[in-house]
Amino acid sequence: MNTKHKIDERVVRLVKALGELPATRRELLDILGLKQSSRRNFRTNYFNPAADKGYVKMLMPHIPSCPEQAYRLTDRGMAFLKELKAAESKKDHAADKTE
Repeated sequence: MNTKHKIDERVVRLVKALGELPATRRELLDILGLKQSSRRNFRTNYFNPAADKGYVKMLMPHIPSCPEQAYRLTDRGMAFLKELKAAESKKDHAADKTE
């Protein structure tokens, strides 16, 4: 699997993990099944690529390392989440028809 695909996969996982409500890094690490010591890994492999695509943002961008820092989807991220859900629903519906 190439690196670009891995990053895209991680962006999708982060967008799905955030959903419609803000979450702290600790909450996201739990949802994503990552160790709490993975702060740098989270920022490099999940948050930065998703932020670069305009999908997520920090609630307190002026203090990025704040322990209470939380993240949320942008409008673009919400639109992407809706696309993901629609694609999954379509896929599930197609699978139901083949059974």
